[in-house]
Amino acid sequence: MYESGYYPAGAEFDPRAPWNEREPTMVECAACGGKGYHWYAYDFEADYETECSEETWNMLPETEEEAIAKRMHFIKGEKETCEVCDGEGEVEYEPDYDDYDED
Repeated sequence: MYESGYYPAGAEFDPRAPWNEREPTMVECAACGGKGYHWYAYDFEADYETECSEETWNMLPETEEEAIAKRMHFIKGEKETCEVCDGEGEVEYEPDYDDYDED
């Protein structure tokens, strides 16, 4: 018999049941590696940007004059917020149901 009329017996408060509210499972964002940002180095001689790590970006000079003095051709480019995780570094885990075989 149903306890509340809507759920199977004993399942109304089952935390594993899909109809019960749970805290979302958060996982590291694969797009930004959990950092929340994407950093770009700008090559002012070739006029293009390339993505780099935060550590590399922090070591780059701010201006072209500083880079020329250090005999470099890269300067700090843009620091963009990750669009996938919106700068949080984590995204909600969503199971991929396409991996299951249909019999």
